[in-house]
Amino acid sequence: MILIESIPYSSFEESYRNLGGLLFEDTLTHPGFTLSDHYYDAKETIELIYKKNQNLKEQITSLFDRLDEERKKGHYPCGILYYELGYHFIEGLDLFESNLKEGTPLLHITLFQKKRKLQYKNPDPNEFLNHSITKINPKWPEAKYIEKWKQCNEFLVQGESYELNLCFPVELELMGDLFSVFQSLKTKQKTKYSVYYPMGENSKTIISVSPELFFEVKGDEIKTEPMKGTIVRGNTKKEDQKNFNYLQTSEKEKAENVMITDLYRNDLGRIAKQGTVEVEELFSIRGLNTVWQMVSKVRAKLNQPFTWNTVLSALFPSGSVIGAPKQRSYSLLRSLEGMNRGCYTGAFFTSEEENDVPLIRTSVTIRTLEIESNGDNHKAMYGIGSGVTVLSKPNEEYAECLSKLRVLNNPIPPKFEILETLLVCKGRIFLKEFHTKRMEGTAIRFGFSFSKEKLDEIIQELELKISLKSRVRLLLNETGGFHFESTVLSKRTKRPTIKLCFAKEAIDSKNIFFYHKTTNRKEYDNLMLVCKEMKVDDCILFDTDGNVLETCIRNLFYNQNGTWYTPSLDTGGLPGVFREYLLKKLWVKEKVTTKDDLIYASAILTANSVRGFERVILVRE
Repeated sequence: MILIESIPYSSFEESYRNLGGLLFEDTLTHPGFTLSDHYYDAKETIELIYKKNQNLKEQITSLFDRLDEERKKGHYPCGILYYELGYHFIEGLDLFESNLKEGTPLLHITLFQKKRKLQYKNPDPNEFLNHSITKINPKWPEAKYIEKWKQCNEFLVQGESYELNLCFPVELELMGDLFSVFQSLKTKQKTKYSVYYPMGENSKTIISVSPELFFEVKGDEIKTEPMKGTIVRGNTKKEDQKNFNYLQTSEKEKAENVMITDLYRNDLGRIAKQGTVEVEELFSIRGLNTVWQMVSKVRAKLNQPFTWNTVLSALFPSGSVIGAPKQRSYSLLRSLEGMNRGCYTGAFFTSEEENDVPLIRTSVTIRTLEIESNGDNHKAMYGIGSGVTVLSKPNEEYAECLSKLRVLNNPIPPKFEILETLLVCKGRIFLKEFHTKRMEGTAIRFGFSFSKEKLDEIIQELELKISLKSRVRLLLNETGGFHFESTVLSKRTKRPTIKLCFAKEAIDSKNIFFYHKTTNRKEYDNLMLVCKEMKVDDCILFDTDGNVLETCIRNLFYNQNGTWYTPSLDTGGLPGVFREYLLKKLWVKEKVTTKDDLIYASAILTANSVRGFERVILVRE
């Protein structure tokens, strides 16, 4: 058994750059850390391309038989199976009779002689070398997609298929260091199946942050996790829950998922012991950084020892990226899409054997970049798609496809901690339950490790230690560690009055950090610098439609015709715990608020749980 070695990221990066090789990494299991399987010391590279008028059937069969033998010798065969290899493995299709172009790649495999298992703390993005992702260009505009969708729909209505996973490519350019591109993408999408695979000397590299397990084998156990059904994550807790609920209850999404799950059950039934195929989970919703995904899990026991040819003949390519029935859907998609998918929707795999027990892991190569390099200039292809059924709507499907670009075009999140600012007086925390609930929700949204027991312990500690009235900053890091900082508050003799002005420009409502309380306050800090120049205490934030939200550090309340209101925060703004308390007490009402509402209000107050209420003088330029 290979032991896991814990090392600093800087040491990991240095050793990887010296050794090279393949990385297969898990950034999901232990928040804040990466579990890395590093395969290196390549013995041989095996490439196979399509050649017209040549029957490759025997060559492919013997090649995969050899991979089984190499694994048993203690080597580590790993690599990419391209989608077009489906012409060989799908029953009823044949590479020899396909219309593939000469030179179409079918697989790229490296036989590694060594492996090490490492754990390192996720790096600060400031440590990455310069890199960028630019010129992201979907090859199908919406009009072309809708045209293809209509053809799909005709096939579905005619009964040619029950579901077609319609896909198209996205071109893009990358500049700079590809290893840093890989590390930055992992900060934006945490997954168990991240891959960095420089493909020998041919100037090609595969970078994948796929969230989908194709299949995993341990001994005679095989499991699959087909992923079907997607919707974007919301910025606010309310919006995020709404999207979760939609996906969980959508008949269209569930119909997609159950069709592919049944397809997997049937495929596994061809290679499983009778009565062992079991749907372990159906319609589970998994939260990724950018999207919610619907996932099912199917398990079985193999009816004979694992061999590549047997298992791939039953399963490859994944039904989740084709449709049902598999053979007819594969052929229809080829005619609709009119191009090779390449490594997109194929499979990446690692393989090894320990004490005569085969250990095989394969991911479906979605959220995957296929890169060709010329020095520091790189051109890449990235595929996107979605499952089309008779319940689909073309505009919604196209939007779902584009949502899968977020992992590329979202900004790299900085290192940050989750923050709650507490008022502690005489050993008691004001609105404690509101603060702890909000911190837990933010931790779940950002994928931080969170323990209610550890939180209770740190709260008990600060309540025992702090007797004087104090402002406490309670912080949670990604790995689940809590700590706090406290400042004694001076006694106030009267309610203060502060000066507010409107911000100079609208906030970016797509920036998730405007919806959650964290230490990443760069935008707020920049706004406060402008406030200092204008000799005001704070500024009022608003969205691109001119709707008022909050201030940099306070929530707003205003009186209109005898009723107290607070602005809606659906398009940005932190829902303060004191604000939530007042709403629950029905002392204020939530309302979409304009600048004029504040200008003509009979009174304006600000408040948060530490400062309480403050009177406002509105400064207008």
